[in-house]
Amino acid sequence: MIRRPAIAVALLTVILAAGACGRKTDPLTPDSPRPEAVKDIRITVRDRVAYLSWPVPARNIEGKAIGPADIAAFRIERAEVERDRKRLRYREIAIIRMAEPAPATVRDGKVAWSDTLQYNRVYSYRIRAVSARGGVSTFSDEVRAAPLLALAVPTPVTAVAGDGVVTLSWEAVTLRTDGSVHQGFIGYNVYRGTEPGRPAEAPLNAEPVRTTTYRDKAVENGKRYFYRVRSLDSPVPPWRESQDSDEAQAQPQDQTPPAPPAGLTVVPGIGRVFLTWNESTERDLAGYHVYRAAKSGGQHERLTDKPLNRTTFSDEKVRQGTTYFYTITAVDKSGNESSRAREVRTATERIR
Repeated sequence: MIRRPAIAVALLTVILAAGACGRKTDPLTPDSPRPEAVKDIRITVRDRVAYLSWPVPARNIEGKAIGPADIAAFRIERAEVERDRKRLRYREIAIIRMAEPAPATVRDGKVAWSDTLQYNRVYSYRIRAVSARGGVSTFSDEVRAAPLLALAVPTPVTAVAGDGVVTLSWEAVTLRTDGSVHQGFIGYNVYRGTEPGRPAEAPLNAEPVRTTTYRDKAVENGKRYFYRVRSLDSPVPPWRESQDSDEAQAQPQDQTPPAPPAGLTVVPGIGRVFLTWNESTERDLAGYHVYRAAKSGGQHERLTDKPLNRTTFSDEKVRQGTTYFYTITAVDKSGNESSRAREVRTATERIR
């Protein structure tokens, strides 16, 4: 026989469980697929070409972080600014797909793209980012470009490497891009990069170069550099620069030999001659070479196939009772060899 209190408890448990199953919880709201607006667009105009660059958005419209893989493309719109029209008529002129951005480039989180324009007109650009989930950002702020006739490109640019220096040279520019003669100021800006096709944004020269040569002394030996030169028609910024010259490259090399070693001492023996000397203090020292001659100031024979990494040498290819003249040199890692140390005379012993 089932007691009534037990039945009541069971019914209450079923009712509470049913109520819990039907209880609603707050739904999880997914992050917005819309990226934040493209910001910090930089635009530079050289002759008829407008160069635009901007960072890839790193957040969505809610301010939550997103990665580069979350951006699928950029849509670029352009309008021609007309005096008699207040409202700009934009049209889409390019789509940059991040998977295959060419002819744009994407490096270090920045997109770079260029557009060829017509003289005597003003253009306005705006950009939208498209996420991999299909969300589209709002338009960026507008940026404008006004192409103007510029000076011709410096050519040909040559780069000659030296010891701790690269010397650049080019022919003087006297014409504009349309072939007309320019009568005003003509200067040059020199740009350097450490990778091909990637010059720095700022020129090496603090002021426009007024000659057709430039010596770059802020270089490291053994490192390759890539140079471009632009002509400009103003002594002060904002400069109106030409397009880039062809790229020239050079790799400066150490051409300075080390100092000759000091303290050469020669000790003769039976069937051998032992040499010792002071250690050189050259930072780029590769080693030493040992030379021997049969007479003072005569033709010296090098006894070492490769530079020694020690300050001693035993010459065991000698004849008894013979006079020899020894000298040594220091060699650096670039292969530069010092002048010869002071010659030292010795005679081997004779076995009686």
